[in-house]
Amino acid sequence: MKLEGTLMRILLDAHVHTNSSPDSSLTPGQLLERLKTKGINAVAITDHDTLDGYRRVLDTKGFGEILVIPGIEVTTDLGDVIVIGVREAIVSRDAFEVVDRARAAGGIIVAPHPFDWKRASLGEKSAMLGVDLIEGVNGKCSREENQQAKEFAKAIGAPVVGGSDAHDKAQVGAVVNVIECEKDLESLLAALRKGANAIIKLGKA
Repeated sequence: MKLEGTLMRILLDAHVHTNSSPDSSLTPGQLLERLKTKGINAVAITDHDTLDGYRRVLDTKGFGEILVIPGIEVTTDLGDVIVIGVREAIVSRDAFEVVDRARAAGGIIVAPHPFDWKRASLGEKSAMLGVDLIEGVNGKCSREENQQAKEFAKAIGAPVVGGSDAHDKAQVGAVVNVIECEKDLESLLAALRKGANAIIKLGKA
């Protein structure tokens, strides 16, 4: 939907795992079908320690009207770190090295599910690393965990982003970001650095 000039209303799921992640069953074809069903026009592919899923999505016909953002969820010694906007994999156990390499490559650094201690999460170490965004709404976190993340983001002055953290078709689009920008990768990444205009929980329906 056009807003003014070339500005568009972008609905972005910023945290999706294809079956290039060992714990996900989501194929590129299933992802495409779900995005179209939910009316989502942008997605960040954030597989665990690989960009293979992003490349497979780009090779899948039908994604022409959907902005596909390269990303990777890196397993580090301090917890999981998502890097968005890089086309070469950053794989290191050293969280500070991941951040340095991501910055050098122009990537956006996100602390995913920061206060979910059932998973490897950064928690307050997010501030020490100087992440760009805090994932304030994660589709798999409890309301309390997400609230803690949002309060922490406010305390350190970090913008907030949301993501479904989808690992299967039904989870795609459970959380989307509303962003107003031109519909191209560079514009979306620039807008994303400032955080979402709004984060909407759509659920699995």
